[in-house]
Amino acid sequence: MRVCCSVSGKSASPLDAVAVPSVPRRPKIVLVGGTGRVGSSTASNLLRTIPEAEIVLGSRTRDTFENALLRRPELSSTKHIQLEIDDQQSIERAIRDADLVVHTAGPFQRKMSCSVLDAAITCKVPYLDVCDDTLYSRDARSRMEKAKTAGVPAITTGGIYPGVSNVMAAYMLETAADSPQEESAAMPPSNPDRILYSYFTAGTGGAGPTILETTFLLAGEPVVAFKEGVPVTLEPVSNRRVVDFGRAVGKRGVYLYSLPEVASGREVFNVPSISARFGTAPEPWNWGMVVLARLVPRSTLQNRAVVSAIAKVLDPFIRLVDGIVGEQVAMLIEVEFSDKKIAAGLFVHDKLSESVGASTAAFAYCLLAGETKPGVWYPEQEEAIPNRLLLLKLASHGTKQFLLNKSPWEIESDPVQLGFGIYIQ
Repeated sequence: MRVCCSVSGKSASPLDAVAVPSVPRRPKIVLVGGTGRVGSSTASNLLRTIPEAEIVLGSRTRDTFENALLRRPELSSTKHIQLEIDDQQSIERAIRDADLVVHTAGPFQRKMSCSVLDAAITCKVPYLDVCDDTLYSRDARSRMEKAKTAGVPAITTGGIYPGVSNVMAAYMLETAADSPQEESAAMPPSNPDRILYSYFTAGTGGAGPTILETTFLLAGEPVVAFKEGVPVTLEPVSNRRVVDFGRAVGKRGVYLYSLPEVASGREVFNVPSISARFGTAPEPWNWGMVVLARLVPRSTLQNRAVVSAIAKVLDPFIRLVDGIVGEQVAMLIEVEFSDKKIAAGLFVHDKLSESVGASTAAFAYCLLAGETKPGVWYPEQEEAIPNRLLLLKLASHGTKQFLLNKSPWEIESDPVQLGFGIYIQ
């Protein structure tokens, strides 16, 4: 049982005072994989924030562009360009006169090259990707010196999770470090001890077979988490934890997956313990992923062609279930300190298919505004996003809840008010 006190009255959000800078007039933005669910959502949100932008959607065939326009009529002003993602020269031709290239053509697991980033560096075009794979993000980061020499600003893993979740953690750590602390021999300074990333998406979140492919591929990857500074290898889809995502979502089971914000967070924040979990609804989907990860040979789950074929077969059935459970998305980021205090951040949106586009477009806007230094950066690095509140203001568009630096009891779904600002849980 916990008794907590609350001060009545609504405090202003730190996002309210954030000024949004201007970007170049009529910027040309090429989206590789732009006709897919994530790419087209990003394009739609870019047109919302930069109506005069020239948006070019890149894909292998014209048919995918026509289908994207049927799904999203608001993209009628966009153009299409045919390209092959694994052909660097094809990418170079598509982006040569662009102000920004955004790589949304997942899944990124088991990719053997960073052809889009290499093309961006060659053409001196700023770059963003929505990668959600640890090895791919490390491969991208290996281009750091080349990008610096070419004067190219680049961000990898810049979507919703990872991406916005990383920046939420960075902001909470930054504000904790800036807060005055009383120090004495009896009370040493409080330092961050642990970061817990927890994610929930109902069904596939309306993101189509790509998220299904990604989840299958991740079920075949061992998980590396950090405990007290030591890397610990664990089974994928394991160590279930029940997380309270607040009243809008409730309590959900989430499981360990191999996600890049664990490695990047350890590198950037130097926090001793860090892990990331993901769960979906309905709950039997999670049970199925546990069985898949335990019984299906890892070599099968790491075969992109096999996984893609399975995802396409299951897609009609998954869409049927998605229509019932919806596509709500939630992220809870908890930063635990050595004095046992916890700072929590919560992001809830009713539609993943929209919020992923708003999140990616937010990173794109910051790049266009000249916020990012030359080099290849993770989202939580200051060189990537120095004005973190600007990114969070843009990314939180349409959210049902967006909270930062809250105590867990302020977020949880069932606090009981006793009166006089006192709550019990």
